[in-house]
Amino acid sequence: MIPYLDYKTLLPRTAAGFLAALLVIFPVFTTNVITLSIFISSGIWAIAVMGFTLVLRTGQFSLGQAAFMALGGYTSAILTANLGMPFWPSFLLAGIVSGIIALIIGLVVLRVGGIYFSIITLALCEMVRLLAQQMEGITHGVRGLIPPPPPPIVLGSFEINFSTSIVPYYYFMILLVAVTSLVFWQIGRSRLGGTFSSMAANQILAEHQGIHLMKYRVIAFTVAGVFTGFAGAYYAHFLSIITPLMLGLWESIQIMMMSIVGGISSIVGGALVGSLVLYTLGIYLSRLPIYNIQYLLFGAVVVIVLLFLPKGTGLIDLWGKFWRKVFREPDEYEIPEEVEAAVE
Repeated sequence: MIPYLDYKTLLPRTAAGFLAALLVIFPVFTTNVITLSIFISSGIWAIAVMGFTLVLRTGQFSLGQAAFMALGGYTSAILTANLGMPFWPSFLLAGIVSGIIALIIGLVVLRVGGIYFSIITLALCEMVRLLAQQMEGITHGVRGLIPPPPPPIVLGSFEINFSTSIVPYYYFMILLVAVTSLVFWQIGRSRLGGTFSSMAANQILAEHQGIHLMKYRVIAFTVAGVFTGFAGAYYAHFLSIITPLMLGLWESIQIMMMSIVGGISSIVGGALVGSLVLYTLGIYLSRLPIYNIQYLLFGAVVVIVLLFLPKGTGLIDLWGKFWRKVFREPDEYEIPEEVEAAVE
């Protein structure tokens, strides 16, 4: 007997799986450096956006996520370029150091919460940038550090060389994004994720129900710090340079914009869509001979999303809306035809 197939669930998942498989085999169709670089950078930013969205789900608005990217990038760059440590241990330490700093800062500043937390994280972002600029002997100041590429990976007679091709960077990005997505997806669907959502919905009610707000805020902030540190370390080695100007206030605002445009309803999907759309848009806008046009149009995209999509939704939510239209299911924001007729 053939089991019942729910096509309304199967088709969207199949389409999403097909898109994911297409991304995995994408270098088979092209090895263009610019195209692959856009995907690699978008994936790196998506990891930072996932961290921002996780913190946002606890009801806290962080304006310093780029600081943890900088901490991870500088940690790995200093260990490899200055101390000669191999890439893989330095990469792991970058995430650990970034997470420990996030834990320490979280224990101090998350007690205040609200707008004060946003201001403090904003100040943190500028502090990290200024320290990197002033510590000339360690960070080389505005000149920046030049970390080496990851070492070749030898699998029998097959060698994966990061120095001769961009394709290994692409697949390392796919692996890193996949692991990060799995972790954040599991958090989102677990009891911990439900606790985060209840805190964001009503912190006073959550506290009266016995939820220790400080504890869960610190957990989210630390997890976000670890993976954002990994993203920063990979970003530094991919670009082969890290300077104080690369990861500052604008980059933190950009992470926030990517989260809003992609949609905070999905930690993983919203981050991936938002980072890919805005980063690609930014690359092409930067070619226009108009000063600061990128900042202006980024803001315009955010305003358009906020105006024309329901509160709390983003581009990722259009995926579900599309499939509801395909199966002719009434949208929750639309008035049924019967109601419209009765009103008339």
